[in-house]
Amino acid sequence: MKKVVLNIIVITLLFASQINSQQFSPGSPEWLVDMFFGKSSFPEKPNYYSGEMLNENNEPTIGEELNGEGEIFFHQIKATKDENVFAVEVKLENKIIDFYCYLLKQENVWKINAIRRFLLPHFIYIVRDSLSNLNSLSSNDSTFYLSLKLFTMTDTDLKNLFNNNLNMFQELISDFNKEASDEVDKDLALVGCNAIYIDRKYPGCVFIQILTFENMEAGYIYATESARLPGITANDFIYIDEVVPGWFIFRSI
Repeated sequence: MKKVVLNIIVITLLFASQINSQQFSPGSPEWLVDMFFGKSSFPEKPNYYSGEMLNENNEPTIGEELNGEGEIFFHQIKATKDENVFAVEVKLENKIIDFYCYLLKQENVWKINAIRRFLLPHFIYIVRDSLSNLNSLSSNDSTFYLSLKLFTMTDTDLKNLFNNNLNMFQELISDFNKEASDEVDKDLALVGCNAIYIDRKYPGCVFIQILTFENMEAGYIYATESARLPGITANDFIYIDEVVPGWFIFRSI
């Protein structure tokens, strides 16, 4: 009986290994993301580039730069007949880097059209770290420090923070709808955000801004069932991802 059980286990493991090694069909959007970010060699990459990526034909991919180091995780955040967008998390030993990968289907072939990061200037991290080293902060500085922490967080950390404070964000929306400005200011400070507003271009959406720097902005979107969310593109809203039903993280550049 033991021999039979062992044989079944071995066969199961071999089958699982075969599935894992063939989990992405060559040429599929997922395969392209895996090849670009996760593989140490992508020799046919020029055949799978379009748009601005054509200038990267002779440059190493992220996977080639990492050369087998680290781990990657990715998921789809936009899918249409001719366009896919993926959020990609590259996990190194002491660092996590978020990328966004934009693919287009051209003549029935999927190609990588652009890669983006929410790349803040270094001085923002210096200010954040300087504030963290102070023994005491004023109320305003404490709120600003919390906003800086959120502004520089990874996508995963922002999701976790939101889930841990969902009730506070819901209270913020409630007070905003009541036009209770004093309460809204208190709510914003508690969740480390800077502003809450409506954009007429996106009816049904309420934007909760963490911070903004020049054209770069990060925050959350509360969307009603009939809301029209912004479209995800490589040149504006580079990242929109649902956290819980009706709530989204966004980044724009």
